[in-house]
Amino acid sequence: MLLVLTLHIAFLLLWSGTLLYFPQLLAQQASAQDDEDRQRSLKMQHTLYAFVMTPSGLLTILFGGWLLFARGFSGGWLPVKLTLVLMMVFFHVYCGNLMEQLKEQGPMHSTWFYRMLLLAPMLLIPAVLVLVVQKPF
Repeated sequence: MLLVLTLHIAFLLLWSGTLLYFPQLLAQQASAQDDEDRQRSLKMQHTLYAFVMTPSGLLTILFGGWLLFARGFSGGWLPVKLTLVLMMVFFHVYCGNLMEQLKEQGPMHSTWFYRMLLLAPMLLIPAVLVLVVQKPF
């Protein structure tokens, strides 16, 4: 079970890092001055989203689910944590939708909007961590 916990934490770290970095890539593409910059930024987004962000998110959830069923569903903090993780999943999907929108239609929002997206994972990730470590209720 310790291996499963270790893998859960490792993939959570990878997923969290990509959730924090992805808004910067969206802002970079939205502010790109020429087509070459836009294409380079889009390639970086796609590579990160398809080959790191999504697999690490799925593996985080897989190993977390394994832990959940192995250890049982106990503690009032757990539903709150799972709700926050679900919000992280929604943010992940939203970033993917924004990436596709930027690719097909160009920037629909200001660069500031894309940079402010960073606030969501900055709030969600520490909240999940506090709940897991502290188990406050």
